[in-house]
Amino acid sequence: MQLHIKPRWTDDDTLMQVRVSLAGNGRQSWGEAYCYPETFLQFGQALTDFPNSISHEVKLELGSTDPNYAEHLLLRAFVYDGAGHSAVEFKAESRGDSLASSSVRFAVPTEAASLNEMGRKIVAWSLSPTVPFTFEGAGQ
Repeated sequence: MQLHIKPRWTDDDTLMQVRVSLAGNGRQSWGEAYCYPETFLQFGQALTDFPNSISHEVKLELGSTDPNYAEHLLLRAFVYDGAGHSAVEFKAESRGDSLASSSVRFAVPTEAASLNEMGRKIVAWSLSPTVPFTFEGAGQ
């Protein structure tokens, strides 16, 4: 599993446009959205304690599923069976006319320990997110 977060633009108030990409399980895709660095900090912190139950999930959700929004991006860590095996779901939607719109959704199996480590690294990166973030963890 490979996760990349690339800051593409930052405003004076730290609002960022980011490109988030996930690769693994024979698939790879990316999506773009806007957020503040604190959003990544919260996501990373939540991942460090994942999972605390079989129903536990941690989400990074940017944009909205509301059709009036141009973008929606979701990274979701979840447990997919009773044995506690984990995966990361990637979902990205870009709305527009038939030439500009796109949609993708897939999941990559990984290990909880890998997600915990990814969370720690995202927390550290989020304190000064001026360079691209790259993480390569366990999984296909």
